[in-house]
Amino acid sequence: MATVAHLVQKYVREHPNLELFMQKDLVSFHRLARYIKPAIEAESGGEVQASSIVMALSRMREKMGVKEEEGQKNPGYKSLQISLRSDAMQIDIRKGANTQKRLIELQKIASSSPEDVLSITQSQHEASIVLSQKHETKAIAALKGEKILNIEKNLSLLFLRFGEDILYQPGFFDRVIRELSWEGINIFQVISTLTELIVVLKEEQASKAYEVLRRKLKKRAEKV
Repeated sequence: MATVAHLVQKYVREHPNLELFMQKDLVSFHRLARYIKPAIEAESGGEVQASSIVMALSRMREKMGVKEEEGQKNPGYKSLQISLRSDAMQIDIRKGANTQKRLIELQKIASSSPEDVLSITQSQHEASIVLSQKHETKAIAALKGEKILNIEKNLSLLFLRFGEDILYQPGFFDRVIRELSWEGINIFQVISTLTELIVVLKEEQASKAYEVLRRKLKKRAEKV
């Protein structure tokens, strides 16, 4: 039979926003315990004391704090750099018989300079392309004959450069996304390489996103 602690943890994990509220100490555990008590009792098949739920929530929050402190000690944060680049766009297409050939042509056009950013992500039926907006005309011409599903212009690329140690720290990418989501910032795409994470977002939200991550993540670097 599952313990109250296990059921409470399961409930919180199934509600990511609730977990974020707990991490930020925005939740009264006593009120939360009363609210989730029916769901916990339904899972357990019997009566559960609210005090037991409060204790389980408190212990969960303590563990979150330990993980947060351990994360702050990661030396990868010391080398963290955040920067912005504007004038990007995203093209989404339906994959067809000639898609691979056209993507090769597009790669020649959009990566002519070492500083050019080109990302091509392919799923089973679609391909998503992020590139500099200066290549728009040539890119559309290279994709002639392809079914274009959507074109999103006036995008910015938020770059996070970090040490390789961060790759082995669970939750880093998740933290970036959740901090931006918390501030109401919409993300079009996330691109990652060995030591870089690129967040694709609208230009009008780029400065806010930069400040949010600089404040939240660079603060960690100062504690290392």
